[in-house]
Amino acid sequence: MSANKVSRTPYRAGRDRREVITAVVVAVAIVVCTALAVWILAPADDPPATPIPPPTPAASAPAGTTPAPTGVPTTSG
Repeated sequence: MSANKVSRTPYRAGRDRREVITAVVVAVAIVVCTALAVWILAPADDPPATPIPPPTPAASAPAGTTPAPTGVPTTSG
């Protein structure tokens, strides 16, 4: 009796072309939807907030005196 011939390469079942196209289209749709969601939900590109320093008091008058109003002409007479 002769020995059976054994194939060295394993059998590979072919894929249906429609199945492959469907898988590629779904994968591309997932990537596009993910990129769109990241773009829409990303935080705004505002410049970093710099703290505003507290206002410094203008020239302060000594205690017990009232500073002269500014912008009002005074007449002496």
